[in-house]
Amino acid sequence: MLRRMQESRERLNSLAAPGLALLRAALAHRLLGPAAALGAIVVALAVAVPLGLGTQSDAFVLASSDGQPFVAEVEGDGDRWVLLGHMYPTNRQTWNRLTERLLAEGYRVMRWDFRCHGASRCVVSDRKIDDGPDIYREWEAAIDYALAEGARELYGFGASFGGTSLMQVAAYRDEFVAVGAISSPNVFPNAPPEDYRSERLDGLRSVQEISVPKLYIVGARNWCAYLYSDRFFERSVAPSRLVVLETDLHGTKILDDGDVGPIAMEEIVTFLANPSGVDGKEERNLAPDADPQHECDTGGDD
Repeated sequence: MLRRMQESRERLNSLAAPGLALLRAALAHRLLGPAAALGAIVVALAVAVPLGLGTQSDAFVLASSDGQPFVAEVEGDGDRWVLLGHMYPTNRQTWNRLTERLLAEGYRVMRWDFRCHGASRCVVSDRKIDDGPDIYREWEAAIDYALAEGARELYGFGASFGGTSLMQVAAYRDEFVAVGAISSPNVFPNAPPEDYRSERLDGLRSVQEISVPKLYIVGARNWCAYLYSDRFFERSVAPSRLVVLETDLHGTKILDDGDVGPIAMEEIVTFLANPSGVDGKEERNLAPDADPQHECDTGGDD
């Protein structure tokens, strides 16, 4: 873990160096006009702020693994970090209720706006869906940042495409103690527009390579989400747990609901407190009348 922390800090410093050089030049007004100087400051802040120029209780700008800036925030204290990736097409605020609970449980919580969502700028186009395939890069940057800041235990949870991207990343980043996904599709997007780029997120392809405990939460009546979560669960190696709720709600809307929200919240908190308590492959089905195949009509594209 210490080696990983050092590597992560070195990666952050390497990203920061060019931006800080531009910032120094801009501040000295050397060789840069007003517009260029302003651009240099923006680039520099994108990588410099999280390295010590801002407070962790406020939103700040972090550079993703491809150098694109995105807005993040860290709350709480301690070395047990929970990283939260939001659902499409929302923003980090959709984790408010879970964040409050996790802070009360003593975790340090990091959440962010994926590119082209919330306060983070678009990269490919002004359509959120076009930036979807690259959001895994924000996970990579968040992992590096948490480790560089002293995380000793690292957990990840994603909702909808936030979970898809997490499963994709957790297959090759081994720093997580446990991961979870809420209402996550196997790939994103499932049915892209005709003029869509060819790349997609794919969390299912390598999910069997994730060896740490996994928790899947889904609403049984939420169109194809039940089918997708069931696929994740079936292809996952133990330890894995699938929780099926009697609801048609999606993603973090489940956590905000007065009926199923408390159930889902307790499942998450219990899982994080003792992920090794998952014994083999467990399923808690609170909607026994639902069939994942019958609930989903993909129209030939699933």
